[in-house]
Amino acid sequence: MPIERETIIERPAESRETVVTTDNSASLIVGIIVAVLAVLALLWLFNGGLNGGDVNVDLPNVTVTD
Repeated sequence: MPIERETIIERPAESRETVVTTDNSASLIVGIIVAVLAVLALLWLFNGGLNGGDVNVDLPNVTVTD
């Protein structure tokens, strides 16, 4: 009766390299939009955005007597 032998050959695992790249076009568009909004906000602020622009209030002359 012959004796059977089992031969195991182990091959090295395949090395797989995954390269992940990000799409910078979305962040570039968002950056441009933020920059434009910042410039518009600064223009609004320096052109009288906080004080309401050209608003004139006429107050009556008041005299106080004792």
